[in-house]
Amino acid sequence: MKKIFLLTLLITSIATAFTFDMWESKTTLEEAIQIAKSNNLPLYKDGSICINKEFDKRFLYLKKYPNNRVFRYTTTLLNKRASVILYFTKHSKELYSVKIRWVESSKDFTNTLYQMLDKKYGKREVVLPLNIGEFILYKIRQWKPDKNTLIQSKTSAGLTDLTYYDIVETHKEEEERKKIKREKKEKALIKDADKF
Repeated sequence: MKKIFLLTLLITSIATAFTFDMWESKTTLEEAIQIAKSNNLPLYKDGSICINKEFDKRFLYLKKYPNNRVFRYTTTLLNKRASVILYFTKHSKELYSVKIRWVESSKDFTNTLYQMLDKKYGKREVVLPLNIGEFILYKIRQWKPDKNTLIQSKTSAGLTDLTYYDIVETHKEEEERKKIKREKKEKALIKDADKF
C-alpha cells in the first residue's frame, strides 16, 4: 500500500499541472526557446521592446544570461491582441506560470472568456478582495481544476489578465526567492560586520 501511495505521489509531482496552448508547466527555458523557434514565435525578454513578428535568432543569446527568466510574445486570442508572459523559476529555469494579458475588459469579452473556462474547468469562484481599494481596482475570479493547478483572472479598467499557476512550481519559486534573499542578507552581515 505504501508503494502505491509513493508512486502516486511521484507521478503527481512529475506530471504537468497546466497546459496553455503549447506551454506546459515544468517546461525548461531551453525547451521553451526551442518551442518558440519551431513555432516561429517572436519571444523576447520581458521589459524590452520587440517589433519582430517572428522568432529572432538573436534571441538565443539571452539564454546565456542566468537572470533572464520572464519572457513574452504577442499573439491574437479570442480575436483580440494579447501578450503571453512566461515565468520561469530562478534556479531550475522551469515554467511555473503563464499570464495572458488583454487590453480589453468589456463585459461581452470577459463573459465569453469566463463561459469558455467554466465549461472546461468547472464553475469559477469569485475571490473576495482583502480591502476596499482592491475591490475598487479589480475583480478576481479563479478555477481550480486539480490540486496542483490554479487559474486566476483579474479584471480592471481596460485590462484582463488570465494566469495559469503550477502550485508546486510556484511554491518552489517562492522558496528559491526566499533562499536568495536570506543568502544576500547573510553576506551583507558578514561583509559589513567590521564596519560597526
